[in-house]
Amino acid sequence: MPIYTPPIEDFKFLLHDVLRIGEITDLKSFEELDEDTVNAIIEAAGEFTSEVLAPLNESGDREGAQLTQQGVTTPRGFVEAYRRFIDGGWASLIARPEHGGQGLPHIFKNIMDEMLGAANLAFAMCPATSPGVYQILLHHGTDEMRDVYVPRIVSGEWATAMSLTEPQCGSALGLIRSRAEPQEDGTYKITGTKMFNSWGDHDMAGNIVHLVLAKLPGAPEGTRGISLFLVPKFLPDGSGEAGARNNFSCGSLERKMGIHASATCVTNFDGATGYLVGKPNQGLPNMFVLMNTMRLATGAMATGIADTAYRHALSYTKERIAGRAASGAKYPDLAGDPIIVHPDVRRMLMTMRAFTEGARQFCLWIGLTLERAALHDDPKTRQECDELVSLLTPVVKAFLSDKSFESIDMALQCYGGHGYIQDNGIEQYLRDERMLRLGEGTSGIQAMDLLHRKVLLDDSKTLDRYFALIRDFAAQMSETNRLNALSQTLMHELARLENLTRELSHALRADGEALGAASFDYLNMLGHLSLAFMWAQAAAAAERELGSGKSRQFYENKLATAEFYFARVLPEMLSLEAKIRAGASTLMRITDDAF
Repeated sequence: MPIYTPPIEDFKFLLHDVLRIGEITDLKSFEELDEDTVNAIIEAAGEFTSEVLAPLNESGDREGAQLTQQGVTTPRGFVEAYRRFIDGGWASLIARPEHGGQGLPHIFKNIMDEMLGAANLAFAMCPATSPGVYQILLHHGTDEMRDVYVPRIVSGEWATAMSLTEPQCGSALGLIRSRAEPQEDGTYKITGTKMFNSWGDHDMAGNIVHLVLAKLPGAPEGTRGISLFLVPKFLPDGSGEAGARNNFSCGSLERKMGIHASATCVTNFDGATGYLVGKPNQGLPNMFVLMNTMRLATGAMATGIADTAYRHALSYTKERIAGRAASGAKYPDLAGDPIIVHPDVRRMLMTMRAFTEGARQFCLWIGLTLERAALHDDPKTRQECDELVSLLTPVVKAFLSDKSFESIDMALQCYGGHGYIQDNGIEQYLRDERMLRLGEGTSGIQAMDLLHRKVLLDDSKTLDRYFALIRDFAAQMSETNRLNALSQTLMHELARLENLTRELSHALRADGEALGAASFDYLNMLGHLSLAFMWAQAAAAAERELGSGKSRQFYENKLATAEFYFARVLPEMLSLEAKIRAGASTLMRITDDAF
């Protein structure tokens, strides 16, 4: 089978039948996008990722990035692939036209993020930071930064990197030791060591623009004293082109479990010239613009790589012969039946399918909400959409990356022992995806952010608005027996989480351990409910389109997958609720020294 088969028809279904982007009237960014244009963009993205990037995935893993005396070099084919990436305009999809961008709705970035992650996750990590850096410089950069850096970042001519983590601290960024010394010319000398610096050095772009967290002399302790600096690999000359080499370098490359083609650097800043971005000591809030952009991209990339693994497993299970179907031979002319006939194999395939298709819709739905948060004419709508995206960002990042790994593990299991063999390729997807559960804040940190900051400190106001959206849609679903059953189940599980949230809002405020114990399971409950909401929308659209004369089998498959999710996956809400209600005592009872 092909290395990567883009889910073109599913994207078209989601955009045209579920989200109905052709009927959107409250966003000017959709006004000139007819169905043919939308389909052409999707198909071109699929062609680029499947024909250019996917063939480099295995060889890139085998060769890996290399550190030489001249700097980091990428595996064969990557430089040319990146050139084709920027020449094709894929780096500039959603940036404003006045900055050299195409001004397309954010939803197309979600599509491209998924396809990049599906075809070549290591490559996908390189351009992933640039949209967030663009937003930071747009809102917090100087005029010079906007004039010199923004157009080159938008085009992809200059790549970007995020320099946060240090050897002694990861999520505890208040402990960073990197320093920024003010200079008479208004610049700063940056000194310190950063690690886990994805694509911190490479040979694909003409310059690499780092955003670096560091502390000024006399800065307050902790996170309140962190500032943000722009530190380019090459300092711009008088014409704005890449000039003299700056004083930092890649000291070593991390030896990683996966994404070998991605240069994960230990970067040494030795009095490098940097430029303050935003106000002093306000670096962390500004950097979170980039981090949240990356978290949403992570969910889409996780969906993509899980989909690729699923499609490989599906192909294998249709070809691999073992035993006979429990109901009798399905392929009597063969020596045995393909293993796809066996219920346990179907369990894995349907779970993978239900996750990837539901997650894909969730990412696109978030992208549409993000578009309204940025561009809607009504300020109240913009604010409410922004708050909704903020609420669900931890779910997109953590739930989708966790379930993606579980899905790829099922794909490997479908292969049996052959899945453990490198030549079959599945094990690379598992190794590569594992990083997505760790980067941009682990799942545990995302869960604490969700329950503590986004739910409890907000008095559930944004969450209640989200619940209202789900309730209203469930109430409007068709009264046919098929959809009514889904509607009733969705309402029931919504009530379960609503009631639990009300109880937790009182019980957890004064009990930090109970909050920590409940947060991960709570995030998973909200994740399952969110995908159920997506599947309810997909089922309603599929039933509506059954009589349209289009592919009846496609829509029947959508309805069947929705019913599977509600019957075989959504019941996990029960066990998650039980674990939350068990409290923290069984987790914390054993003392540290008793382990």
